[in-house]
Amino acid sequence: MAMKLLAFLESPHDVRNAVGYLLGGWLSVYAFVAHIEWSFPGRFTQANVLRLLVVGIGICYCVLRFKLWARKMCIFFNIGVIGVHLLFLVARIAALGLTPDSLTVHALLNCVLFGFSTWFLVRPET
Repeated sequence: MAMKLLAFLESPHDVRNAVGYLLGGWLSVYAFVAHIEWSFPGRFTQANVLRLLVVGIGICYCVLRFKLWARKMCIFFNIGVIGVHLLFLVARIAALGLTPDSLTVHALLNCVLFGFSTWFLVRPET
């Protein structure tokens, strides 16, 4: 474990940025789900939240282990997460009854975090 931590700390700056934004993005997604559940109770089942948790932890684990295929998988999932949050923003802008403005800001924050993570992962230096 110490070897992997040392490898991460010695990795290029763009790699550390990508992983940092990725971890921040997944933490923000979990906070977003909790925020939706708090604003609109009963929207998520416990099984769906656990699936989301497993996917996020799995992606972060694979990227931190420096698996060669994990970068492509992470970019694929990041684009999906950005798409889901953009759809949420479009629904919010179209005023389909989603009243808390803080959810809009939270969805925008998720798009920004995953966008930066994807940008750093796509760069050739990474």
